Amino acid sequence: MSDLKRHIGQKVALATAVFCALLVLPAFGLFVWLWMERGLADTWVPSALASVAFLGACAVVLYVTSRPQPPLPPEEGQPEA
Repeated sequence: MSDLKRHIGQKVALATAVFCALLVLPAFGLFVWLWMERGLADTWVPSALASVAFLGACAVVLYVTSRPQPPLPPEEGQPEA
């Protein structure tokens, strides 16, 4: 394991990613329930699926954002501090 640490913004992003990932489960359940009860012709069914996709995408983006990054190398021509 590397010695990279998450700063506070990355920790908040990670917590939010976990929250979004957890919200995918009830949203998916709602989608399946609406699909079985109302069928694909009802407008609520694709809206529920869009919610699942949105929350899933948010979880992925926030997780990637939360990953610690190595420090950038010094720019050429700049003296090191």
